[in-house]
Amino acid sequence: MSKAEENIARCLLAIEEKLDWGPSAGWTHQDFVRLSERIQEETGHPLSYVTLKRVWGKVAYESSPAVNTLDVLAQFVAHENWRAFVRASGGLETVKIAAKSKSTKGQWWQRWQAMAGALGLAVLLLVLFPGHKEEPAFNPDDFHFFSKKTRSEGVPNSVVFEIDARLAPFDSIEVQQSWDTRRRVRLPRSQEYHTSIYYYPGFYLAKLLVGGAVVKEHALHILSDDWYGAIVQEPIPVYLPPQTLRKEGKLAVYASDIAAHGIPLEPEVPLVRMGLAQDFEGLSTDNFHLRVRLRNTYAAGSGACQETYVYVIGEGSIIKVPLFAMGCIAASNLRVMQYYMPGDKYDLSAFGVDFSEEVLLEIVARKGVLKILVNNKEAYQTPGQVKRQKISALDVRFSGGGEIEEVLFGSSEGEWIVEENFEK
Repeated sequence: MSKAEENIARCLLAIEEKLDWGPSAGWTHQDFVRLSERIQEETGHPLSYVTLKRVWGKVAYESSPAVNTLDVLAQFVAHENWRAFVRASGGLETVKIAAKSKSTKGQWWQRWQAMAGALGLAVLLLVLFPGHKEEPAFNPDDFHFFSKKTRSEGVPNSVVFEIDARLAPFDSIEVQQSWDTRRRVRLPRSQEYHTSIYYYPGFYLAKLLVGGAVVKEHALHILSDDWYGAIVQEPIPVYLPPQTLRKEGKLAVYASDIAAHGIPLEPEVPLVRMGLAQDFEGLSTDNFHLRVRLRNTYAAGSGACQETYVYVIGEGSIIKVPLFAMGCIAASNLRVMQYYMPGDKYDLSAFGVDFSEEVLLEIVARKGVLKILVNNKEAYQTPGQVKRQKISALDVRFSGGGEIEEVLFGSSEGEWIVEENFEK
């Protein structure tokens, strides 16, 4: 068994420990779908459930995982990339060590289980991945995948996909709207067109899949015609017109607006989204300045945590900043491109706020280093440089409703391209 296969076994065991879903031998198809979605949420990078099944040996496959697949798996267990995971990895015994409070017998039993589990995974990987060749793929030139929007801007927006997959060796193919595997449809390989509705503005990476593998993908930037507001519902959100959103110098959706649409606020508090998706004149995730004054206005019942997130959406990853009532900060999470920090494992208390007054949030990225300030106090700074991606959208999400009083957005040198105080 090679060292590479041992490292893969360690990584899979670390993921199983993190998830705490029990042994992977008992995982169902839906578990791999859930894992795919969670990896996308935490790392900003998609791995299909088919790829995950291959890595875990649920689907017979005779090649080693691709390097980019291993990078994403390593990021999911808090390493910058696969190389960093390998450097940090010790022997099999170091993958899982029992708590010191357990008895010596219990420690040895848990260590033996960990070693046995890792060894079993490694043996399985050796059988499935006997060589070290790159993961094979279909020839992308054998397929055609193109799209056009039915509206230049505004939502909802239907996108017509033009497809030629006649050379696929299977009877059916799949088209996926974005990273979200729930937005995937199966089509006959002979079908030439498929139309899909995008309900929210932002950046999407549409995919054509054959046999579960992505053979073609391309970017879609769904633009908003102005600041938009919507109450999140499945399958279709409730859109709020601009004249309803703009209220006395604020962009706002209150509990009364939600109730006016017949949507209950209890027992599950509805989510409100407000945002702007445009061509931001070359602003990128490693060089920008965002300044937002905002307030969550709903704290009743199950909305006591006043969950609020501010998103800066790049072309492939996100910056996601939480603002929560102080007592609920453990339920939050912070994502800054490749860096992910769940509130139950990191001290995010600097993002706990008093929403009885407006909160000033600033995100400043300069020369790749990103800082976040809450009410003029530094709350976070990246330990290294963030990935450079073009910024495609701004999005603010309030549980139960909220208001935005001011948005300034531009380069880190202070040249604002968005200056909004929401006066009518």
